[in-house]
Amino acid sequence: MSASENREHLSCDGFLKNYTIWTWHAELLDLPNVRRASEEVHFSMNDRLEDMIRDVGVESFANAVFENMSNDAETPLYPGSTNFTRLSAVLRLMNLKAKNGWTDKSFTELLELVKDMLPKGNTLPNRN
Repeated sequence: MSASENREHLSCDGFLKNYTIWTWHAELLDLPNVRRASEEVHFSMNDRLEDMIRDVGVESFANAVFENMSNDAETPLYPGSTNFTRLSAVLRLMNLKAKNGWTDKSFTELLELVKDMLPKGNTLPNRN
């Protein structure tokens, strides 16, 4: 699929069927003022992300995200791979994480293990 086809599909259909907040399209995150200690790191990263988006502009940030996703959609998971691209592999794994309620810690451990199992030169990230 070409970059323009990807852009058209994302614009028309969205990223995921149940994904309702498009923070890259000027929607604000609903971050509560009171945070549990375990959520502090997650919300701190969101705060920094919102600052970064505000600094570079929503449209510029959205274009950068789209460009990265388009590149990942064309990058083989490992040299010679015909079944998965970096993007398709990550999306399939993230879908499993969400469907099965895996913690971020367990998902990171899975990514590290699978990355080690794949051939050298693979493009799978080792953290989420």
